[in-house]
This record gives sequence, C-alpha cells and structure tokens, in this order.
Amino acid sequence: MALRGMSPTEARSLWRSVRAHGFTITALARHAATVHGERPGLVVDGWSATYCELWRAAESVAAVLYLEPLRRSPRPIVIACDGPAMPISLLAASRLGLDVMPLSPRSLGDDLARAVPREALLVHDRERPAWHRGPAVPAERILEWSATDGARLGRTRRRARIVLPSITSSGTVTTHVQGAMGVQGLRQLAGLHDRLGVVGTDVVLACAPLHRGTGLQLLGMALLTGATLVSAAHTPAAERLAIIRHRFVSVLSASPSQLAALLDELDRTGEEPPRLRRILLAGQDLDAELVRRVQDTWGPIVLSAYGTVQTGTVAVATPEVLASHPGTVGHPLPGTDFGIVGHRGRGDARGLLWVRGAHATVITEDSARVHDGRLTLTGALTRPDRAE
Repeated sequence: MALRGMSPTEARSLWRSVRAHGFTITALARHAATVHGERPGLVVDGWSATYCELWRAAESVAAVLYLEPLRRSPRPIVIACDGPAMPISLLAASRLGLDVMPLSPRSLGDDLARAVPREALLVHDRERPAWHRGPAVPAERILEWSATDGARLGRTRRRARIVLPSITSSGTVTTHVQGAMGVQGLRQLAGLHDRLGVVGTDVVLACAPLHRGTGLQLLGMALLTGATLVSAAHTPAAERLAIIRHRFVSVLSASPSQLAALLDELDRTGEEPPRLRRILLAGQDLDAELVRRVQDTWGPIVLSAYGTVQTGTVAVATPEVLASHPGTVGHPLPGTDFGIVGHRGRGDARGLLWVRGAHATVITEDSARVHDGRLTLTGALTRPDRAE
C-alpha cells in the first residue's frame, strides 16, 4: 500500500513491516522508526519522543513484560492509564502480538468493567480494582522500563488485536475486536488520509484521549505519515490554545464542544486566533452555527467526520461540502458504506442508520438522512463523546 505522496523507499519500508507484523499498529510503528526515525513523533503531558525512541521504548517494555509479569505466557493486556505510559504500553503489547484493551482509568469502576478480562495483565495509574485477579503493573513502572536497553525481540507469529468496548443506549456492554486491517481497512485509512491531507511536516493536536477510537486513528495516521502527534486530552481551552501556538500545530482534531470552547476563549481574551491548516470535528453533533463561527475565524478549513467503534470513521465532509451543507458528516470513505435500514440504493431516505467499514457492518442507534450519497444525522448522537 502507498499513500498519495509516499516515496518508493517509504512504500518498501511499510511493506517489509507488514510482512513481519501483519496490517497492525505494530507494523506502522516499526515503519515510522525506520523511515521517520529522528522526527518528533509523540508528545503527551510534556513527555516527548522521536519515532525511533518510541519504537525502542516499546521494544524495551515488551521484553520486560514478556519475562516478568507475563512469565512467557501470553494473556490479554488491559491498559487503564493516561499519559505516555498508555501509548508505550499499547505498542509494547502489540509488539508481543497480544490482545490489548485500552481504557480510560475512569472506566474500571463503571459498567465497562464487565467487559474487562479478570485474568488480564492490567497496566494502571490508580488503585487496582478488587475484582481483578491477574498481574498488575503501575504506569510509572512502564516509564522506568521504557528507559532501559531492553533485549531485541524476535518475530512473533501472533498478530496484535485491539479490543474496544462500548455501551449501547440500553446499557449493554459490547466488545469489538479489531484484527488486521486488510485491504478494506487500508483503503479506508488511505481515504481518510487523502481527505484530511496530513503530511510529515504537520503537527497534529488530538483533543480526544488516545484510548478512544479517534485518538487511536490519529496515532496510526501519525505513524504512517511521520507527522507529530500532540495529545491534549482533559485540557482547558486556554492551555490548548497555548499548545497550538507554542507547538506550531497545523491540524486540530476535536469534538464540536471542544472547538466551541476554544472559540469562546478567543472571544473572551480578544486574542488573534492561531494559524491552523485543517480542523477535524467528530464525536458529537455538528450544528450550522458552529460551522459558521469556525469559518468566520479560520476560513473554510473545517472537516466533519462520523464513525463507530466497530467500523472506525466511515464518512468525512470536506470544507467545500460543509460550506454548502453545514450539518452534514459527508460522503463515504473508500472501503466503507452506509445507508438507511429498509431502503436500497443512495436515494433520498430517512430512518435508522447502518454503516459498514473495517470488516464490520453495524446497525447504529442514530437516525439519519441519506441524500445523493451524503450523510446527515437528523437526531442527536446516541452516545456522544463527552471527554473534554
């Protein structure tokens, strides 16, 4: 697979990584270390690493996990922590080819805990829950191990899978296992890349936590393109504006409420808005008034997106489409599809929405309208993203 603008050298590196690790985030991380090496890769809570340093940290942690807590026996890994320990643990578990479940630390005490394997290895930064029976590793130990010269690991036959839990409106907990991306998943990722237009010189600010679907997708995009990813989850609007200025952020990913908070802060202070090249909105309902405010402040640079835990992003609206249809979430990405339950084709239809992507077809709980292949939500999102 080669993205638009990818050189033959980069394409060969990606193919070699895929041959060794499958179409997984492990392959993307190894490719990033090989091709984008000393570029700034990831910034989380003041901690930063180049792509080479990130890959070495993941391999070091993977070697220690394999010998000590896992005792050479594979088992699922649950990552319930914030900060840099989260992406390092994610890549380390993927390097070992194990099933990994990234969670918010706050989820271990609510209904999502029912989806967590009791015997899994738990990486946590809070008090260990009483129901957990497997081994546990505090997040600070992960950071200690990442600084060691860990032994290099051989190739594993296992292929890493990411397990994402979700809760329906009725309170039912479901888990979705994301295996190898395959051709469809690659087409989907390439389509998102083409519409968003991320390049290696970009600095991307992610307001969604890295354990969320949007955060994980941005992490994969950064690994693939060599862009710098800055994580600013649970951060006040004033601090996010300061990060945009000081880090020379060019691409912003946020929910509509997070972006509205940035605009309110600019109105309060009277400061000039920082320069941005692209703004990607997802996770909550988008109204025409917010689109107008963004375009008045930054110009026609905003895109909107829609997806589910099971399918990833399936629809994106470009600035040109949003200018004509401010409430839409756009047209399908390559390798994806959507429609209204009970209606065939792409004619004008309203009703319950189904979406297809990443080897999954899901009937959502959202009501929508499809017109000329363009998707617009007609009701509030069933479970909007509230992570500020």
